[in-house]
Amino acid sequence: MQRLSKYNSIITGSAILLLAFPAAILPGLLLSFPPLLILSDALTLAASLFLLGFFTLSMHEYGMPDFVQLLLFFLGVAGIPPLILYVFFDDATFHRYLPSLPLRLFFTLLVSLLFALQKKIRSQSQTPVASNKADQPDNIPKIQPAPDQNYPENILVRSGNALRVIPIADLLFISADGDYVRLVTEEGFWLKEETMKHLQETLPASQFVRVHRSFIVNTSKISRIERCGQQQYLFLTNGESIRISATGYTALKDALGI
Repeated sequence: MQRLSKYNSIITGSAILLLAFPAAILPGLLLSFPPLLILSDALTLAASLFLLGFFTLSMHEYGMPDFVQLLLFFLGVAGIPPLILYVFFDDATFHRYLPSLPLRLFFTLLVSLLFALQKKIRSQSQTPVASNKADQPDNIPKIQPAPDQNYPENILVRSGNALRVIPIADLLFISADGDYVRLVTEEGFWLKEETMKHLQETLPASQFVRVHRSFIVNTSKISRIERCGQQQYLFLTNGESIRISATGYTALKDALGI
């Protein structure tokens, strides 16, 4: 699934890249730009789309909010090409370029919406939706770890240019987040490119229970369990609450011995 997602990102990036050339060439031809200006505009726009697109997508791993990613993408694509052309061309040539800016802003807005839509589809295809379907027994994989399985004591995550060691005992819960999982502790959260199924298989089942398709909780961090209407909720020591599916509730009772 992760490999497929990477292929989808490459395909999307390539499609956006191909849009850059007609977006720069057509206004240039309509406004009779010099050939060198048209080519330079197309190359800088393509480079901006490519680099900013993959940069902002990679920032998701470090917890950057989606709206910040989209804002950086829009400002970068709209502002970097004119800035580069302003630096490398004389004033007369640059002033001929200025009438194309409204079209450029419109194009940047469309590409930004495409970028946001791609991220939303990518996230929805990976993140389970909390619905009645999530409560069906077959939607939470049942893992039977081997008795002699060695469980990790820590999880490594990338934090900027460094690697952070998170003791599994410090984890409050783990949640699905698109192609990543969100590791939550009292100090904050970190994103790791991993699957919920793999973590469910590698973490000790007596301590970490998958109470929902989207959540694995550390049972030692549970303060109480309450029923609200037809739903069961657990409350963690940090005050957060998580809805429990029917299958997850059975697994949780088994783990807690109740």
